[in-house]
Amino acid sequence: MVETTGMRLGGLVLGSDDPERLSAWYRAAFAPSAGPSTVLMVGDGRLIFDRRDDLEQSAREPGRILINFYVEDIEAVVAHLKALGVTQWIRPVEDFGPGLIATVEDPVGNYVQIVELAARPGTGR
Repeated sequence: MVETTGMRLGGLVLGSDDPERLSAWYRAAFAPSAGPSTVLMVGDGRLIFDRRDDLEQSAREPGRILINFYVEDIEAVVAHLKALGVTQWIRPVEDFGPGLIATVEDPVGNYVQIVELAARPGTGR
């Protein structure tokens, strides 16, 4: 077996019948300073929004893939999403052991988890 050292995930493609609308939602929710595009840079990776005509209007199994955003202040992010009118909360903010987590649905039904990891002594996080 070939070692995978140095490998990293470059991006995640989200298919949609309206990728511009979906990318606009993600930009408003998680990267408001990003310009309009169907590619959203998130850290070292990319969320890529692709037009697809072989999809239903909403995700059939929304929990199959969970998109995680690690944040420093989950309460601020949740307040921002609520101010944007996000109402499809699957799970409100709750403690899950290593930190706090909340889950929301994006406009096509994918689950997006917002995660704030607890501070670990000596790590600065």
